[in-house]
Amino acid sequence: MGAFNEIGNARNFGSMGAIPKSDAAYKILQDDKYNEMGLINWTAGETWGVLMYGSVFGVAMVLLFNRYYR
Repeated sequence: MGAFNEIGNARNFGSMGAIPKSDAAYKILQDDKYNEMGLINWTAGETWGVLMYGSVFGVAMVLLFNRYYR
């Protein structure tokens, strides 16, 4: 919830408010602590585990769905 504290919407969770028309959010994200936000570490085993698990789960769900409705 750190971004909401910086933008100023932390007290009003029911209505998050509109996207600001100014460049305030853009300026907040230019800080160095957000430099690597969204980057995927492909050398970590966790990434490949999640991808393989998702593939196996997806194939299993398609097989079960097809067997149930055919």
